[in-house]
Amino acid sequence: MTRRFFIPVFIGLAASLALLIDAILVPALAQQAQDSTQESGAPGFWSLVFSKGGVVTWVIALLSAVGVPIAAIKLYEFYRMDIFRPQGFEDALSDMRRGNIKGLAARLDALVHPAAPLIAFALSQSSGDKLSGAVLREELTRRAQFLVRHLSRQIWVLELIAASAPLFGLLGTVLGMIVAFQGVGQGVGGADTALLASGIWEALLTTAFGLGVALPFSILAAIFNNAVDGVRDMVEDALTEILVRADSKAQG
Repeated sequence: MTRRFFIPVFIGLAASLALLIDAILVPALAQQAQDSTQESGAPGFWSLVFSKGGVVTWVIALLSAVGVPIAAIKLYEFYRMDIFRPQGFEDALSDMRRGNIKGLAARLDALVHPAAPLIAFALSQSSGDKLSGAVLREELTRRAQFLVRHLSRQIWVLELIAASAPLFGLLGTVLGMIVAFQGVGQGVGGADTALLASGIWEALLTTAFGLGVALPFSILAAIFNNAVDGVRDMVEDALTEILVRADSKAQG
């Protein structure tokens, strides 16, 4: 088994885990909560989350509703552009490094990888002497930066959700504990520790909900950023080699 085989398998497993973790972890917590309160007739996990969490819970749910379609679209785009399995693009770059550049520009243009047209443009311009070395370098830098920005679109939203969901959950917990301790301070229920523990447990539900939402988006954002970094590294390496060869040819 080669490294090329393990990379897409790992990405697929991580993406599946990220998308399904709410359906595995949170329901387990819900079942545990329901089992612990079944005899007393207390409400279940989700009822407590949305009834006791208040506005904070709905904000976290809204963040999740915004992030899921964005993550799905990015996964589809990266899969369609062969970002996760760039075998054809890597083979073309290998041929370029071996000096087999005849017909390589047309071959690259036929690939769906987003960096392929950029490398094809660099090859055609460097071999045809249509642009000077300085101008070509600036143009390739501009196009490479645009490519990276294009691939990185909307990833910041997933990162924002991953960072803000636990904070909203913590905010809900703090507010819930304030209410619980305020009731104890005002003498509501006296010194009944069971009531106090119940209030704290309900307050902690928002933190659990926020962490459950943040974890999959954090994993997905890391996967997408790693994929973009991989494309950036391949592009920088290929363009540097093309420009060095062009400069050597001009000096010779």
